[in-house]
Amino acid sequence: MITLGIIGVVAAMTIPNLISGYQKKATVTKLQKAISTLNQAYKLSYDEYGDPEDAFSLGAKEYFKQYWAPFIKVLTYCSTPEVCGYSSNTPFTFIDGSKITTVLVSPTARTTFLTPDGFLYIIFTGGGDANGNMIANKSVYVDINGGEKPNMMGKDLFILTRVEDKGILPYGYSYSDNVNKQGCSRSNGYHCAERIKRAGWQIDKSYPWK
Repeated sequence: MITLGIIGVVAAMTIPNLISGYQKKATVTKLQKAISTLNQAYKLSYDEYGDPEDAFSLGAKEYFKQYWAPFIKVLTYCSTPEVCGYSSNTPFTFIDGSKITTVLVSPTARTTFLTPDGFLYIIFTGGGDANGNMIANKSVYVDINGGEKPNMMGKDLFILTRVEDKGILPYGYSYSDNVNKQGCSRSNGYHCAERIKRAGWQIDKSYPWK
């Protein structure tokens, strides 16, 4: 009985760590795949058409139609959040649970779609500034498991950006390590993809996983 008790205690201590380790590795693998998929499409598009001078003026629908649709396989366009498995148009949170106000579907400012592997991508052309005005936005959001939970920035939602001549890079690629650490916390996950990249494509012990 004592031996069984010891085994039970050891299992209770190690199994959660094993599960967490697997989840972290799976997250990094999916993030790398998403970035690779986007960059393959971006390169093909860039070789064919170059970088659009003003995607914002072109409009989200026309920009995606010309510069992305021929080069990336779309399973479903998200005309509504529900079509792609989300119950709300603002489904995302930070790790601490606070709400992110960015909307999933906004046809005039972004194209939102699922790919056959279950990833959700949001290709932005515009977004609101601090005063509520619509301005150009080159962000790319990826939810590596679509509408499945937790829909948290830094856990299954990651932020990338389009950079002319370079492709799709993690948001924060040009900032210092200190800024990127501040931008990947329980209450701010915008720089988490870059933080993972700088850690050698791993989620290390200092990462705000919980």
